[in-house]
Amino acid sequence: MKDQILIVAGGEDKVATRLGIALEKRGRPIIRLDGPSAARIFSLRVLPNSTVVVPNLPMFVRASAWAHTRTARDGDEHFLWAEAYATFWAAAALSRAPVINRPTPSGPAGQFTSTAIAAALGMSGVPGPEVHASGPEMITDPTAETWGENVHLQSGPVALLPQKVPLRARKVNQDSLYEIVTVVGLRAFPATMDPRTMELRLVSRSVLIARKLKLDFATITWSIDPAGATAIRVHATPQEAEIQYTWNETANALCEELTQ
Repeated sequence: MKDQILIVAGGEDKVATRLGIALEKRGRPIIRLDGPSAARIFSLRVLPNSTVVVPNLPMFVRASAWAHTRTARDGDEHFLWAEAYATFWAAAALSRAPVINRPTPSGPAGQFTSTAIAAALGMSGVPGPEVHASGPEMITDPTAETWGENVHLQSGPVALLPQKVPLRARKVNQDSLYEIVTVVGLRAFPATMDPRTMELRLVSRSVLIARKLKLDFATITWSIDPAGATAIRVHATPQEAEIQYTWNETANALCEELTQ
């Protein structure tokens, strides 16, 4: 397995497919497996002062690796699935090789809303732009500018969303502009060439947010209005649509991170 790079992703993951092609063009052989299959190739040796992961492979890990794999029909199958998940989690977390989307002690990273971003940056004492409620009827004095998204992924003005369905909501300036910045390590690539991206330092601010959240690869979505820019979402498993405008730079950076 010398020089091989392990891509752990579902079969339909377009970002993983494109990265695999980019790595092969650079002469690096890849192995692509879903989560349960990847777990089976690892063993962990616990030594007095350390844990050794074998094989020691660079990894690019995607949330899609475990999607649709939890199909246990009985207790024994569920146990084996959980064992595989735990084994891979430990191997990816403890490996000494580069791992993009390395699991943390609290699990793999996912999406962060603006409230979670503020908390992670030590701003928990500052009222966030979002509110979380058990239903639209619990939000006092919603205006036409108050938009929400509920647990059924329905979004729109709060007043038009179904009642008694939990949601998160915030005031939306419908004249706001948006920027998506892709972060890979200490580098970041904005999707647009809007001069306000540089004026508002969104590149360096995005890298800071990713570092604070311990993310090697993520997209940060910014809402921009005359008052400034607010990070409204961090996505730790970016989809192709989010990074399509920066793909060449993103792919080069990911390949460098995995082959260093």
